Amino acid sequence: MHRTRLRILLVEDAEFEAEITKRALASCDFENAMTRVASGEEALSYLRREPGFEDAEMPHLVLLDLNLPMMGGREVLSEIRRDPSLAHLFVIICSASDEPSEVTKAYQATANAYITKPLGLGPLREMMNKVGDFLLNVIKIP
Repeated sequence: MHRTRLRILLVEDAEFEAEITKRALASCDFENAMTRVASGEEALSYLRREPGFEDAEMPHLVLLDLNLPMMGGREVLSEIRRDPSLAHLFVIICSASDEPSEVTKAYQATANAYITKPLGLGPLREMMNKVGDFLLNVIKIP
C-alpha cells in the first residue's frame, strides 16, 4: 500500500548539504515531509521526543550523515539500534565517502543502506526518487 507522505529525518550538520537535500526532496515524485537536525545529539533528542521535540512525528526514514560534530553517525546509529523504541527505524547512511571500509563499517553498525551523496541537485533528486520508490512501493516499513 502506497503511503501518502514519507516522513524523513535528515541528520546533517552542513547547511549547504541540508539545503540541497531539502530542494531535491521538494522536487521528488513522491510526497514527503523532511525535518532536519544538525547533530547526532539533536537527532536522538528528536527521536526520543525529549524537551523541545515533544510533538515530533516518528520518521519512516532517517538519512544520517557520518561526519557529525561530537557524536558521529555510527554512534547515532548504535544508539538508535540499542533503543527498543527506535531500533525498527530504516536508517540510510549518506556520505560523501565511497571508501569500502566506511561502507563495511556502516553495515556492521546495522545501517539499512549506505548511499554516496551524488554531486548536484539533479542526481540527488534522482537518487531520492529511487529511495522513495523503494520505501513506498517495494518494501514494507513500520
